[in-house]
Amino acid sequence: MTQQFPGSRRTAKVLFVIFIIVAVGSFLWGFFVVERVRERAKETDGALRSIAFACLCYAQQGDHHWPDSEEALSGAASPWDCAILATVSTAAAIPAWPPTREAALAGMVAPRTAAEALKIAGLEFSKNPADPPRVHARGNPSGLDTLTIVNDWLAKYQSSQVSKP
Repeated sequence: MTQQFPGSRRTAKVLFVIFIIVAVGSFLWGFFVVERVRERAKETDGALRSIAFACLCYAQQGDHHWPDSEEALSGAASPWDCAILATVSTAAAIPAWPPTREAALAGMVAPRTAAEALKIAGLEFSKNPADPPRVHARGNPSGLDTLTIVNDWLAKYQSSQVSKP
């Protein structure tokens, strides 16, 4: 026969209630942290897309030369107010890069200026000035494929310019 101590049942109930409170609190805290990270990722994605589109505009306006520094890009009078970018289509009839800033943003909110966008995301420049810069998120959270998409725009633009006679 097992002997039950007088306060053990009450202690078990108290511990169970404490466990439930901690579990619910942890869940709520995690939910709010994840929500803040998602919002930050949306900001970063808007900045990444803005910077990539600004690079495309810079290349179109600058005789197909890429910016050589972040200062050159942010110092441009209107880095993303260029004429509609001429696009080439891939085999699936999808443009290789967006023709307008609105298309580049895909409904996301972007920073007002290039300098603000460059505080959130940045550019890496190649030693070869003919190579397009690489857009990066400066360690900020980003969507799963945004970096791949925007760097692909720049690479496809570069390859379309190299293949022209």
